[in-house]
Amino acid sequence: MIKNTNNLGVFFNPKSIAIIGASDTFKFGYAMTNYLLSSEFKTYPVNIKKKEILGHKAFKSIIDIPDTIELAIIIVPNDQVLDAVKDCVKKQVKGIIIETAGFAETGIEKYIKIQQAIEKIAHATKIRIIGPNCVGITNFKNKFTTTEIEFTKVLDAGKISIIAQSGVLGNIFIDWGASQKIAFSKSITLGNKVDVDEVDMLEFLENDADTEVITLYLEGVKRGKKLLEVLRNLTKPVIILKNGRSEIGSNAIKSHTGSIAGDDKIFDAIFKQFSGIYRVNNFFEMFDIAQVFATQPLMSGKNIAIITASGSLGALACDEIQKVGLNLAPLNELTKESMKLIAPNWTSLRNPVDLGPSLLMTFKPALKALMNDENVDAILYIFTVPRKPLEDFSIPITPQLSEIRNYVKRFKKPLIICVFGSRWVLDYFLKDSTRYQIPIMTRVDHAIKAFKMMYDFKNSNKL
Repeated sequence: MIKNTNNLGVFFNPKSIAIIGASDTFKFGYAMTNYLLSSEFKTYPVNIKKKEILGHKAFKSIIDIPDTIELAIIIVPNDQVLDAVKDCVKKQVKGIIIETAGFAETGIEKYIKIQQAIEKIAHATKIRIIGPNCVGITNFKNKFTTTEIEFTKVLDAGKISIIAQSGVLGNIFIDWGASQKIAFSKSITLGNKVDVDEVDMLEFLENDADTEVITLYLEGVKRGKKLLEVLRNLTKPVIILKNGRSEIGSNAIKSHTGSIAGDDKIFDAIFKQFSGIYRVNNFFEMFDIAQVFATQPLMSGKNIAIITASGSLGALACDEIQKVGLNLAPLNELTKESMKLIAPNWTSLRNPVDLGPSLLMTFKPALKALMNDENVDAILYIFTVPRKPLEDFSIPITPQLSEIRNYVKRFKKPLIICVFGSRWVLDYFLKDSTRYQIPIMTRVDHAIKAFKMMYDFKNSNKL
């Protein structure tokens, strides 16, 4: 049966939910059960042994629920999953999320066959199935989740969506992102992909008004030709981390989700041939770059200006700029003269602009001069002030962030802050970065790669 992605909305905003295997004891699925039963989402617990779960009437089967059910979440042991899926078919649900693990990834013939049987059901019906071996979905806008996320400990909805094959890793993304003040739109974990896969979700997110940037953690692909077609036609930037570069990594993937990783050289060639598709080397790079796409205007030209208090770090940034094919902006004379009026005579006002110890006092007028320079297309701000003076003199960073945000909006030029120093100094910036929508990172190479990708995307046929 040919399926489209129009019916995937049931996973993100279901009108009614059944949790098959709902539990009131502290084990897998408890936190999700507790959250959904106490939420505004109409949720029914299903448990063959109990009459009540967390104060709610429990049903022995989804079939017994006296209501239409749109979404079923299955967390029973793997031997019971196939029967649960069959009951969902009888109940005529629209979507199923199977969080239970222990299928094809085990290599055991019995469980491989159970997964194959579930896959046949998915192909023979209109029901969409995510999993097995996943933690499902989180929609940060309406706060629907099938995971153990605590919404009080993460940011409000943002513009970045995540597709990951790995289940637990999806939760780790969110935890880490919250610590870095990165806001997400949707998080999707796919597991063994008996039905819904990355192709389906890429198509869905392409049409999702709440998603502006797509990040994809990819282990293996079943529909290679269709993936190529979708990637070619996407109009949103997609940042991909593909695992399995080595033979050891490929073998690890097979035992993790039962997927075949494929020839990495082929994937690499595929990703490079499409504009708007960017491969990264690790998760930190992925989300650093996604945050820039989500918060900054695209870079029109190739010229970057650098503001720093460290000439050495400025020089290292120049190396990265040249490496990726961008340029160090040639500052016009008016810009230099403007900065001379406010900077001590021992500062270097060429690009990189090295303000040394006067950074905190001269940053604002230097920023204004650079933003006004028609030769400057983007600014990298490398912050190197240590903790002690910031703490001793109670120097606030919000005036700088406010000024940056105003100039970014006014001149439509992106700016990235790279912080070098202790975790205290990084947190000093991060605590206010969300309010001002300024990307904060610790790696200059990530910042320069982000500028390069934004420039390429701006000048691609995707816009």
